[in-house]
Amino acid sequence: MRPLVALSLLIGLAAPARAGDTWSTVREGVDHLHRTTSEPQQIFAVRVDLTVENVGLHASSDTSGVERRVTTSRFASNADVLVAINGDWSDGTTPVGLAISDGWKWHDHIPDDTLGGRWGFLACTATKACTIGTELPLDTAWWFSNPTLPPYRYFQAVGANGAILLSDGVAASGCYDSANNPRSAVCLDQTGTLLWLVVVDGRSGSASGMTCNETRDLMLDLGCWDAAMLDGGGSSTLVVDGDTVNTPSDGSQRTLANHFGIVYSDTPDPACTVNSGRWCDGTVIGACQGGRFLGSGDCAAYGAGCEEDGDYAYCVDYRCPGGSGSGVACTGATTAASCSDGQYAEGDCAAFGLVCGTDAGGAGCMEARCEAGPNTAFCTDAGMYAACAAGTYTEQSCADGGRVCWEGAGTAACIDARCPAGPDGFTCTNAAVHVGCAGGVYQETDCAALGSMCDASAGCVAASDTDSPGDTPGGDDSGAPGDAPSGAGPGGLQPLEGLGCGCHTTGATGLPGALLALIAAFSLGRRRA
Repeated sequence: MRPLVALSLLIGLAAPARAGDTWSTVREGVDHLHRTTSEPQQIFAVRVDLTVENVGLHASSDTSGVERRVTTSRFASNADVLVAINGDWSDGTTPVGLAISDGWKWHDHIPDDTLGGRWGFLACTATKACTIGTELPLDTAWWFSNPTLPPYRYFQAVGANGAILLSDGVAASGCYDSANNPRSAVCLDQTGTLLWLVVVDGRSGSASGMTCNETRDLMLDLGCWDAAMLDGGGSSTLVVDGDTVNTPSDGSQRTLANHFGIVYSDTPDPACTVNSGRWCDGTVIGACQGGRFLGSGDCAAYGAGCEEDGDYAYCVDYRCPGGSGSGVACTGATTAASCSDGQYAEGDCAAFGLVCGTDAGGAGCMEARCEAGPNTAFCTDAGMYAACAAGTYTEQSCADGGRVCWEGAGTAACIDARCPAGPDGFTCTNAAVHVGCAGGVYQETDCAALGSMCDASAGCVAASDTDSPGDTPGGDDSGAPGDAPSGAGPGGLQPLEGLGCGCHTTGATGLPGALLALIAAFSLGRRRA
């Protein structure tokens, strides 16, 4: 155990300094704050810089008597954790909310009807990208509710009160109770790179505790952007480098269902290909966080391959379409199979009144009217412009402004009826007039009136009296066959009529929203291989 080194000057603090503040450095990127106030309050907080490579995270694993169903100090000692804080509400045995340890989810959310079925959480990826929020009971649909995070990539997680303290820098409403009590909380700054673990003592003459709203104010004062309440009262405990820095209100530490901690590696394990992340070595997948080697396993043992995405890797189920960890394929008129991060799912689009279709953007559930695929555009028999985006069908008329619906090469557009070669293309008439369309808008230029010649690709170009046979119009007049044009651009073409319909597009090619719902419906509670 290392002694805490008091800081006489700490540059760049996220929290404003107070007269009763004492700061200490625990390790690089890990700083401890003890704040006393006249109320009286005893506040203990650890600020963690997640960008420091040697810093890692660790939540209680499902090992009863070792990392769960133990005191916070025992958890810190058994898991070799530098900083530890108590975790979720529980019956002392089972937490209420999400619990993930080193990539293994061992507990789902339990619905809380008093909070609309939601429960809070702090969850972080293998690369230490953390999120604080509330969600409905955990199933595959929940993973899809965060568009910035692909499914199954939370690596460490602990549940929190269903009533969030702060969201996007704004104080939320509602709380577990309104009394003065010992409190535990976690929060992130706006950048998501500073994580705070905070404990407020209470129920004693030297520490009055805080209400929920006072705890919110404290989080704002520390510079937090998103914050959540952990279990409080006699459970509130903060351990720093082997020492319990606060005074638990029961007089001793409680045995708790789970905990959350900060780990630190003085020297990264040589087995770590990356300090924080997962990687493939053939079919073998390895994992490290903060330079701490978490182990490896062979995907081939499950009949699977290994696939990487940046600093994250996952086993790919052998049933994944095309062998891709993100593949999607139709297996029938209404059935689809898909993989996300290598996790296989299948289901029936008909459950949503849809069919399954495929186009250049991939496969997905779609409306039956999307004849060519879930992300396509085409002309209907009635001459309407029709488009499908993520399987949703829309159509519009091209009749206004003398336009017609044009279809070709797997796409469609509303274009001026005079466009001779589709929405984009030009030609010359009588070698004198340059006509055509750009984006479906008709353009016409009389090159002869400008004293120039028409070139289909270049527009109006300067004429030459000495061009030899084979010269490109407007060459350098050297007489050598094959001279390149010296004319300047398209000859000042100007659009004459029409503005276009703004529908010259094939639509998005991302994973269809309807298929996400399909995957959610047929992949409840899946666990990573």
